[in-house]
Amino acid sequence: MMKRFGIIAALAIMLLGFVGKASAQFLPDVPDMKGRVIYGGNFGFGMSGNYLTLSVAPQVGYRIFSPWEVGVRGIYDLTCNFDRNYGNTYGHYFGVAPYTNFQVYKGIFLHVEDEVMYGFYRWNHETVSNKWYNSAFVGAGYRQYSYTGSFVYFLVLYNLSWGGLQTDGLDTPYASPISFRVGYCF
Repeated sequence: MMKRFGIIAALAIMLLGFVGKASAQFLPDVPDMKGRVIYGGNFGFGMSGNYLTLSVAPQVGYRIFSPWEVGVRGIYDLTCNFDRNYGNTYGHYFGVAPYTNFQVYKGIFLHVEDEVMYGFYRWNHETVSNKWYNSAFVGAGYRQYSYTGSFVYFLVLYNLSWGGLQTDGLDTPYASPISFRVGYCF
């Protein structure tokens, strides 16, 4: 029994050593960005049948020290449904989202964000509803750095404020608790 355990332990140590060396080869070193102001954001656009969505989210952040960044995102989201029979509907959302993220290992980071948005919904040029939304996001992402210190980021977020009552629009303007973002910063 002890011999079998010893062989399994030796194989596990060799495998972990190989995985550590392999991951070090695939993940690039992170440039030291301490004390740097970071600009960037993301842009989204989609069309499907009669639906149109547009999202613009510029961001500015500051690296307090190399792995820790704080900042704020501006948000504008537009959703349109063009319907000849029942009339067009438009949803406009404006807001800000203070955020912080902390890099844990070579481009992999944890992200926390508190988003506050004002939204109004129009049907046939009449405002049907308007209200404030507050969404708290947590998640993780990966930054792919270039030689100039700029980076592309991939982010997966979970909306802690999403309660599943989206038919009434009570909790948040998002249709799903999971959000994906891709952006660019320099």
